[in-house]
Amino acid sequence: MNLLAVLAVACSVPMFGVRDERFPSDPSPMVQTGDVALDDWPNCDFFVVHTAHGFSLVLWHSGMWIFGEGDYVYGPANRIGRQSILLAGIVMSGQMTVEIEAVGVALPDAQAAFYKRCKIS
Repeated sequence: MNLLAVLAVACSVPMFGVRDERFPSDPSPMVQTGDVALDDWPNCDFFVVHTAHGFSLVLWHSGMWIFGEGDYVYGPANRIGRQSILLAGIVMSGQMTVEIEAVGVALPDAQAAFYKRCKIS
């Protein structure tokens, strides 16, 4: 816990907005965190999201199932594991559950993973 939080507890002051800097809070679902860079939907449920920190390798699990390259991604696109993200596109917008397998991946590695997983030659 950070010093401000310790002081707030000691003084019985509410800690609204106080958090531990070691663990960043979830990105707001209203803040764009990336966009779909590579997909072959509906033939393949694996896709790549371009973020400010490189590329994330993503496996669709459930939820909205119509999406395409260029759709905006909102939510934790830079956190490995099962995540709930929002996508906003020209055709459709909605929420989906995904497994983010890797983050911060370089473009050539993201392309290689995508082509291999989706069996595209």
